[in-house]
Amino acid sequence: MLKQTDIPETVHLSDSINDEEIKYVMARKTLIKEWLNSQDIYCELEDVPNIALLGSGGGERAAVGMLGSLHQLAQDNLLGSLLYMCGVSGTTWCMSSLYSDPDWSLNKRCDEVIKKLKGPTVGLKKAVDWLKQWKDSDQDFTLTNFWGAFTASYFMKEMDTRRLSDDAHRNSTNPYPIYSAIELNRNKQHCTEAVWFEMTPHESGFSGLGAFVPTSCFRSQFEDGIMTEKRKEMDMVLLQGICGSAIADGQRNNAEVVKMIWALLGVTFSAGIKTEGQDSMMLMSATGGKVEVCESVPSQVVRCVSELMVNAEDPDPLKTWEVITTLRQLLEGLVSSKGEMLWNMDSERWKKTSLVERKEFIETVSLELILTSDSWTKDWKDKRYTCIDESKYMVTTGMKDKMSITNSWVPDELWIVQNIFPLVKKWEWGTVYNFFFNIQDTNVLSSMASKEKIHLVDAGLKINSPYPPVLRPSRDVDLIISLDFSAGDPFEANTHTYTDRQTDRQTDRQTDRQTDRHGLFLFHYLSIQYD
Repeated sequence: MLKQTDIPETVHLSDSINDEEIKYVMARKTLIKEWLNSQDIYCELEDVPNIALLGSGGGERAAVGMLGSLHQLAQDNLLGSLLYMCGVSGTTWCMSSLYSDPDWSLNKRCDEVIKKLKGPTVGLKKAVDWLKQWKDSDQDFTLTNFWGAFTASYFMKEMDTRRLSDDAHRNSTNPYPIYSAIELNRNKQHCTEAVWFEMTPHESGFSGLGAFVPTSCFRSQFEDGIMTEKRKEMDMVLLQGICGSAIADGQRNNAEVVKMIWALLGVTFSAGIKTEGQDSMMLMSATGGKVEVCESVPSQVVRCVSELMVNAEDPDPLKTWEVITTLRQLLEGLVSSKGEMLWNMDSERWKKTSLVERKEFIETVSLELILTSDSWTKDWKDKRYTCIDESKYMVTTGMKDKMSITNSWVPDELWIVQNIFPLVKKWEWGTVYNFFFNIQDTNVLSSMASKEKIHLVDAGLKINSPYPPVLRPSRDVDLIISLDFSAGDPFEANTHTYTDRQTDRQTDRQTDRQTDRHGLFLFHYLSIQYD
């Protein structure tokens, strides 16, 4: 295991990679040299080529595509040649799962992840428990937290609470991982500096500016380049939320987030399936007898809309009409605005609408109910328990003192209504403390130093492949293997230009020189492998 030295909790301003990455790279290149020898390719250590494998964005498609590509590279015994692995968006989901195994490139971890992706989603309780922990411990609780929980539980089928900095203490068995994000507001303003953000086991920061902090301190509070308050470090679930949040680009996407929220709720509220505790809750009275606690209006609303979303594309209108009728009865007098659509709909009109019209109606109503949740959940406490006198009963926790039933038990579905629904209206993503805040350095933009917080989101919104980190001259990459899993034409997917400060200073000349090196070695490498 590589020994990590103490890392100062300060901002690191340098175009060079940090000492710990240098140690990892040198150890990794020793292994690559051994791999080359096994392929009858002999060279000195300083001549070992620096090969970087890049994976594009593309959500679940990219995660699966990268996993399949790595599986085939393993089958062909080519993983041993890779020095770096860089991901953006969906590819980072695959990477975060693979790197939970410190020796994934030597064993069958790809097969394990493939099997997991084919398995069941993570239970709603586990996802909500993770969200609750972040909500209680972090003031920067945004839609990125929800998106991470959804991505991990619904797509990757695991809630990995490992921290990225944990990988800093590992041997160099695997390629060195680099995860990518961008600063949202800088990107929206079409700025050319302080946009691309990379995260490695050792350092996280802006690739183009050469400004970083130890990853173990990332998200902590800094002032004038020195950490003033240590805050909870992100885990891999939150990292997935940051790296894969392309949906954060504009409120036009809030309808998609709404669908995901109902999809997550649909884990337990799937069509016709009722689990324990959904219809009512059974508590024990002080004398030991069971009493029924009625389901709240918000809980019933969640159930109805979840069922509507599940059956939105069912050709039989009767499957949704009864649910709409119930929903109308529950919400009458509590929801106005677009909610009036419910009051103006009748059964005959519903039967005559097309499947497309019914689907649009359901999606519009479900979005409106999330955006107006403060109106139909405001009497939560009064309507949560209407069947009993709460002063006469106690929760079955074994505690001798009586507790307030109203605050003793909030189902996971209702917790989401209370805590996630309002975030859709706020539409805030990826908020973290800015380690540039009030820093006194002429190399740092004053416009950045004045901001206490920044917002990190999916780097695919700028470039759908993580070229910027591997184009840093200090990484001296010889060959870039770029895998594209975009939905469109791969030759049009990366039309944006990397224009951070390092490009303005030196990349034109560097690129001309490296193009020849890359091309020559690519030809040499492929001819040896496949002749």
